[in-house]
Amino acid sequence: MTSTHRFEASPPELPAEVFLALAEEFFDERGRPVPFHLPPKRKPQDDPFDRHVVAVLERRLAGDLDVLTSGQNTSPDLVVIRPEECRLQVDDGVGPDTRAVMALEVKKVAPTPGGRPSRTSSMDFNSTPPSSTVRVYPDGGGALAVPAYYLIALLAWSPTEPDQHYIDSLALVAGSALNDDTRLYDRITGERTKLINLGSYGDGADRQRPMLIFSNPLGWDWMAGQATLISDRPDLDTEVGHLRHVREISRDTASGGANTFHCYRLESLDPPVMGPRRNPFPIPNARTEKTSPRGRFRIDLRRGALFRT
Repeated sequence: MTSTHRFEASPPELPAEVFLALAEEFFDERGRPVPFHLPPKRKPQDDPFDRHVVAVLERRLAGDLDVLTSGQNTSPDLVVIRPEECRLQVDDGVGPDTRAVMALEVKKVAPTPGGRPSRTSSMDFNSTPPSSTVRVYPDGGGALAVPAYYLIALLAWSPTEPDQHYIDSLALVAGSALNDDTRLYDRITGERTKLINLGSYGDGADRQRPMLIFSNPLGWDWMAGQATLISDRPDLDTEVGHLRHVREISRDTASGGANTFHCYRLESLDPPVMGPRRNPFPIPNARTEKTSPRGRFRIDLRRGALFRT
């Protein structure tokens, strides 16, 4: 199925097209979640939800767009691209911008028994931090910095039919709203030096792999039960049909400034327009320089049982 949306400008913003495709796939005309089937994982690195998102975009996006995925454990998870527009921008030495290409990283969180995200204040980003732009590598060599967006979904499932899932809350977030420090991205994703020859037999190695946490936008109560696009553009609703600008948010930077972003929802649901909000995302808990001990198996020797607290 190809999207029938019409846009005043050409070519339109890719994040808006992606958001409309996902919001209309996972929610019905009244904003209620639409159940869908997910197969079981085929191997440890397999992610059925990622593959489902790719299939949705391939089916719903217009014919001039390509959805690219490496099918491997790489970052970003996928790239949405207008090949000709991207090539023209690169040849002209500008961009590429979000009309030509966007990287998409898919993040999902599970619900608690109460329905809230299991990681309310923070979200794991493993070895790749969020960033306003990420690097992809064209066939001709070199690296290309492309705008990055993050799909964050609260993925729930039916208690009676475990293979039936639904999206309770969904956010498509500009990478700059999560982290605008591209130097951090470059440093973390660059080459690292492993520690080798470890252990009594010298066959161990420490990969020195960083594990990162950043704020989870779905931890903000206002995001619950909704599909929301968070963009750095204030005028998407004037360019793109079917969107309504519903809120402005700002985030204070560590250097003393502030960055402003804009929230959009499906116009068909007649969402209310809200006042601006400063620093709405929860701050990750327990941010200290010391790490906590991990993997402690605690037993009660008097009872021969696991230690209960």
